[in-house]
Amino acid sequence: MNLIHYYREQFLELISQFEPNWEEEPFYQFGFRWKAFTTNMYKDFFQMTQMPDEPLYLMYAIELPEKYKNTNISEVVKSVSSSYELSMYYFTDKILLTSCISIENLQQTSLGFLNQARGEIIDLVFSAIQLKNM
Repeated sequence: MNLIHYYREQFLELISQFEPNWEEEPFYQFGFRWKAFTTNMYKDFFQMTQMPDEPLYLMYAIELPEKYKNTNISEVVKSVSSSYELSMYYFTDKILLTSCISIENLQQTSLGFLNQARGEIIDLVFSAIQLKNM
């Protein structure tokens, strides 16, 4: 079993016990990818990607609706310090915030990373909203 399959099995076991709302996308071509199915207006993604001669990367992403373009979220993301690699992508109808780490720097389980990355990103989103209202 190679490393990406080991982490996939670990993630599947953990989500079956603690977060069963994740569903794997069967046709994702660059490793493994899951979507969280919840009733909120945000979309969550988690993926494991490994390119040839590169380490395995874990990434958590949240898709925010277009209304967040009217906040100062980009300034908040630029100024934050994180142990993860944070990125923000603007699209015409949404913003995608991502948090990524190489397993070479991973110090917790895959679900531990997902929960910590999700917490950091949600803090950023609420910081942007609070700062805009001040």
